[in-house]
Amino acid sequence: MKYLIKLIFAIFFLSVPGCGLGEWDLSLYEQKIEGTSKALYKYDAWGGRDTHLFGYTILDTTQKFDIYKRNELSIHLLTEIPEKNLILAMETLPNKKDELEIHVPIKTDQTKIGKISIKTDYYQSKGYSQKARGYVEMEFDSFIETRDSIFFYDLNEFTHMNTGHLDSLKIKKGNVYIARKALNDTILRISIDNLIISNDGRKSLISNVKYNLKPKYPIDISEFSNYGIFKSKNTMPNTVYN
Repeated sequence: MKYLIKLIFAIFFLSVPGCGLGEWDLSLYEQKIEGTSKALYKYDAWGGRDTHLFGYTILDTTQKFDIYKRNELSIHLLTEIPEKNLILAMETLPNKKDELEIHVPIKTDQTKIGKISIKTDYYQSKGYSQKARGYVEMEFDSFIETRDSIFFYDLNEFTHMNTGHLDSLKIKKGNVYIARKALNDTILRISIDNLIISNDGRKSLISNVKYNLKPKYPIDISEFSNYGIFKSKNTMPNTVYN
């Protein structure tokens, strides 16, 4: 339903003279997909009359993002690191009136873009919102990246979740967004959706704590790999991707 609403608004604003045309302010994050020239992009675009279009799409890395021709994917968060032939993700659906809280997928859909299949598990909005709680801001001194995880060390926490002092933090890669500073390639912040789903076959939602991490010292964005990580692209103000 929310995709239908977004589509209706988009068609309206793009069809009215002076609305949504010309320059867009665009926030664009790119996660390259290993073994292919394709990449997964997360975008937020603001146009005329407070038009806000957002979502995920797949493009070849040689292509330019076009807000009018994007192929929007049914994705809220990734559940695994994308592979060259398969992307696993989750999305939410409105719960029915007086429906009990549900934490397992209520349906699964699969679509295909080129050779890449996108398999999406849909969760009840009520059940997801109850599990997706918690926000933590931290500074970190150093990190170690492995194939599927990132470990952050020597942490200073600025929020209070009764977690106690953490010497280190392990994050599963996939929903990691690294923003670079406007004038260079040093890291501004790292935003993370630490989505945890059970691996017992039921795919139950466990939690989704959001982290906002900042380095204590300058770190170049190239020190992180492109595998399982979204990196910001300097596109604002945007005049190229219209």
